[in-house]
Amino acid sequence: MGNDTIQMESIKKTILILLFATQAFGQAKSDKSSNVKKTIYYVNTVYSQLHQNPSKFSRVLSTFECGQPFYVKSAPLSNFYNVEYSNYQGFMSVDVLSKTKPQECWQDLYRRFFDNIEIGVTEIHYWGRLQDLLRRGESR
Repeated sequence: MGNDTIQMESIKKTILILLFATQAFGQAKSDKSSNVKKTIYYVNTVYSQLHQNPSKFSRVLSTFECGQPFYVKSAPLSNFYNVEYSNYQGFMSVDVLSKTKPQECWQDLYRRFFDNIEIGVTEIHYWGRLQDLLRRGESR
């Protein structure tokens, strides 16, 4: 019976050491990721979409409105930034993001109008889709 007690104490100590080591390793790993410098960009269109892949035809993860801040995680990849916001991570077109927060978002300028037309989730999705597919530039 004495050997069983010693073995149990040894097992408990080993488990505690493993738990502390795992926790310390996880903390060190999260500290490294938090030290990475992230640049903030803002949505500069009425609505814009976050995509799963760097393509305007890839799956849409969510739609965001003008002025929404995003952390840009990398240089542009085929005209898309790799971005994150809260628990969302994906890609947004370089055309719909700017380094400065827009001062004239339609939702802010025409708040009463937006409140009265009661735009639903489907309409917001289609407005964001329009912004993604819209060609920008000068006409000939």
